[in-house]
This record gives sequence, C-alpha cells and structure tokens, in this order.
Amino acid sequence: MNELQEKILGSWTGMAIGDALGQSVKGLKPETVKQYFKQVDRYHDVRPFIGKGIKQYRMAGLYGVQTQRALAVCDSLLKTKKPDGEDLSDLLVRLSAHGPENYFGVFRRPEGCFYKCVQDLPNRSEPLHADQASAYACYFSMAVPLALYQQRPSKTLMQYCIEAALLLSRHPWEVAGAAVTGWITTRLLNEEGLPEGETLLHEAAEFCQTAEAWYRDTYPDRFILQEKNPEAMSRTLSGLADQYSLGGPESLPDWIGENASSYIGTKIMHATQGHALTILPLALVRLLTPGQDFAAALTGALNLGREADKLGALVGAWAGAVYGFSAIPGDWQSGLVNGKEIKLRGEALAKRKKGAVGKDLLEMELGLTQKEAEERRKYLPKEPTKSAKKGAVVEDLWLDEEAEDTLTQLKEDPRRWREFERDKTRKKRDRRRLLPGEGDD
Repeated sequence: MNELQEKILGSWTGMAIGDALGQSVKGLKPETVKQYFKQVDRYHDVRPFIGKGIKQYRMAGLYGVQTQRALAVCDSLLKTKKPDGEDLSDLLVRLSAHGPENYFGVFRRPEGCFYKCVQDLPNRSEPLHADQASAYACYFSMAVPLALYQQRPSKTLMQYCIEAALLLSRHPWEVAGAAVTGWITTRLLNEEGLPEGETLLHEAAEFCQTAEAWYRDTYPDRFILQEKNPEAMSRTLSGLADQYSLGGPESLPDWIGENASSYIGTKIMHATQGHALTILPLALVRLLTPGQDFAAALTGALNLGREADKLGALVGAWAGAVYGFSAIPGDWQSGLVNGKEIKLRGEALAKRKKGAVGKDLLEMELGLTQKEAEERRKYLPKEPTKSAKKGAVVEDLWLDEEAEDTLTQLKEDPRRWREFERDKTRKKRDRRRLLPGEGDD
C-alpha cells in the first residue's frame, strides 16, 4: 500500500469511526458527556444511562446514517464509475424499504428531512430535483467517497459533489458545503502533514465561491429558490479565515454560532447545533487545533456532544486523510462493527475498482440494523399499561431520538412545521385504523 492509498483508507475508515464513536454521545451536552464518560476515547456502552439522558439503545461501535449514506454513494460509484443519480436513488429507496420495526428501513437514526426526501424519490421525473431545502449538514459525508475515488481536486469532483447533494437537498448552503467537503478531503490527501490553517481556510473559501457560482449558473431555478443569502457558506469560510488569523482556533466556536445566527435569523446557542454553517466550520476548527494526532483531533470534537455523529464523521475523514490509516488507534479499528467490510470498500476506492467489495450493501446493513434492533428491545423504557393496543406500530420517523434541535429547525419554517403536524396526525390516524380487531367483520 503506497502513501496515497494509506491516506485514502485512513480517511474512509476515520469517517466511519468518527460516526460510530459519536453515536454514544449524540444529543448530549458537553457537561453530560464529561459526567457520563469523562471523554470519548473509546466506544462507550450507553446501557447504564438509558432513561437518564439517553433515550434509546445504540450498539457500541456501530456507525449510523452518516456512514450509511456514504456507503450507498461508494457502492453506486464503484458500480457505475461515476455518480449516477438514478442508480443512487434506487439504492437509497431499496435501503429504506426493508428494516425492523421503528427504523426507516436499514437506516439508523436518520433526520426527518432525509426520510421525507427518500420517500419522494420514486415520484420524481428527474433525480436531482429535490423538493427539500434543508441545510442541517446532513449530506456532507456523501462527498467523502467521491473525493477518495477522484483523489485530486478538480472541477469534475466539484460537479459530482454538488449533484450528489442535489439528490437530497437544493439548499445552496448544503450543496456548497458538500462540494467543500470533497475539496478539503482531496486537498489533505495530497498534502504532507497538516496545512497552515489560515491558508487552508482562505483556499476553501475561494473554492466555495467557485462551487456556488457553478451551482447558480447550472441550476439557476434551484439556487435562488430558498435563501436570500445563497453565498453564506463562502462568506462564512472567508470570515472564519480572518478570525483564525486574529485569535487562533480556541476563539472560534462562539464566532461560528454568532455568524450562523446572522444568516439563519434565529439564535444559534452552540456551534455543535446541526446547521451547515456551524458543523463544517467547527470541523475545520477542530482539525486545525494545534498539537494533535488522529485520536486527539477526533476526541476533542466528540467531547462536544450534540451533533457528534456529523462532526465526528467530518473530523474523522479529514484527520484520516492527514495522518493515514496506521495512525488510527488499534482498539478503534478492531472495535468498529463491520470494520472488515468498511476496509474492503476503502481499499476499492483507493484502487478505483470494485474488486472484492464484499457483502451486498442491503443485506449487510439489514443484518446490522436487525441486530441492533434485537438488542435495543431489551433496553426499551417500559410503556404505560394503557398505551396503544398490542400489535400497533409505534414509531415517529420524523424526529431523531436525541436531536432536540430538530424541532427547533422545523419551527423555524412555518410551512414545514404545518406539514409536520399534518403528517404526524395522518400517521396516528392510519395507525389507529390498523389496530387489530378494529373494523373486522
């Protein structure tokens, strides 16, 4: 394995490890993370804390939807040699159609906007015409396999990342953020060590401007539909570079929240809230914090809790691209559930050919999700005796289990909040109609 292949495998595995490590602290405040686990330096067992701040069981070492979406892009890419919207759409729909009760197919802890978008995919005449305009940093990790396959910064990579994001969101912040994620990944693959922070941030801002211009010129009808500040991502990165030169990484999280608030229109209390204008800049800040190795960079990010899976996936992918696969702690490698299959796909991306990819993605993820669901049932909080009749399906696929920010995000958009309330009422009505014994002759 040459140095580039070592870094590609490190980036791919680092993304999955960052996501998996983040699952145990997803939704928790930093103070709670410290109280429960001291720090996120291993795959923590959440069972002692279920009902005490953690609502549902999560299998230790098992990654979530951030890596699952990247896996879908990876398998489609290795099959078609370049992103194919129809093939990826079909794969996402198939992954959503089979799964245990209370899961959205095989996906583990997906966002509500992702659920709605995948449900809409079969009804589209054109895969890239997403009705969703979400900007919650949901789809940045989908750019990682595209970058690892292309291996060099290019206009082609930019186009691929933009179109992969457009499959699920038309929001310019989300789309530009996906393109920047791909660019930074390839930039780090081809650098010896960690680049100078201010230089990397200024270059990222310039690239982001190029990506926004390409999106605006190629898809003008979608670029201007949602936001009055569609270039906010490039402006954020440019401002981040200026702030970095003034005070270094330690002073930046507060600025990130204030900057995002100025564009979003609501107060962002923490840079770890799930917004495109907070997660990507914060991941860069954590990566560029001096005096770190792979483990320190990732642990420092995950100790912040909240949207730890999104932050961990980005920092893990970028730190892996800097330090390589061999820099990842051995117990993190061995403790990653399904690590063998992850590694096979990383090697295939490095060699740019399918090779021995391993198990079928649907079969593989279905088995993992079913295993977590079986273990999860042992630790479900007991329901009141007068709850829904036996046999009723009790689920709420709109909200992530611990993502308190999701309700806030929905309430920011009155139209989406009304749709949420209507759909939730409809789902409850449909469940009542399906209760056993009702309506039978």
